[in-house]
Amino acid sequence: MNLDKAITVVKKKGNPLDQLRLRCARGEPFTPDEAEKTLAPYQFPDGSWDYNPKEENRIGSLGGTIHCLRWLREFGLGKRLQMAHTLEFLASIQEADGSFYETEAKLAHSPQEWLQKETMIDRFYFTAAVPMRLFSLGYRYHPVVEPALKWLNLVWHDWELITGTWYNLWALLCLYPADVGINTSLYDRCHTKALEWFPHLSAQSLTWLLDALLGAGYSAKDLLIKKGIAHLHLQNKDGIWVTPHSTVETTVTAVKLFRQFKSASTL
Repeated sequence: MNLDKAITVVKKKGNPLDQLRLRCARGEPFTPDEAEKTLAPYQFPDGSWDYNPKEENRIGSLGGTIHCLRWLREFGLGKRLQMAHTLEFLASIQEADGSFYETEAKLAHSPQEWLQKETMIDRFYFTAAVPMRLFSLGYRYHPVVEPALKWLNLVWHDWELITGTWYNLWALLCLYPADVGINTSLYDRCHTKALEWFPHLSAQSLTWLLDALLGAGYSAKDLLIKKGIAHLHLQNKDGIWVTPHSTVETTVTAVKLFRQFKSASTL
């Protein structure tokens, strides 16, 4: 593993957010104001977020918001104004039954086949991912949380639903430490299944999963972290982790994970 090469690539090819995330991962100083300024182009006035501020005809989405909340965690911005606007957005789109789904505006703006149908697999993920992110930012008892957990409690006994996609499993693993009612038997089953899936995940998916586990409080001693880091060996000869969509972002996250969990890695 050559983290020096990875760092060099990020410094050369990374955008301002990648650069700041790298500094954060390496323990270099930055200010909350600097972080908020860097993140500002990603957030919309209604509090929602989007993945890429350079795309034309952009629109905020729940998916983008779930994704970008991890940056607020990385930079320690959980009590800042951007987070307050995000919470307002989440409260505004929560369904009456407590669940979450992608906004109608986003579905109309960017048709995606995997989201056009009302699938329980996707509703499960969105509903689990919101409290998962909020817990990592210290919002265990925000008003949107308990209704979401009540809805999840009705469906998380369905093993086929949980394993319909890797990210539902990921969300439950991250919710378990917060003592939300997931029994130990279900957790153990999810834990075992995640270990089976690790070798089959892409670099991007694996870094997302490990980063979420980090946010949920998992330590380097946990078998999920040890095995996950061991499988994160997808760096190419140029020092980057190649993905279809977010090569530099994934590389920054990999660097952060290796530094955070170095005692569990094979460096």
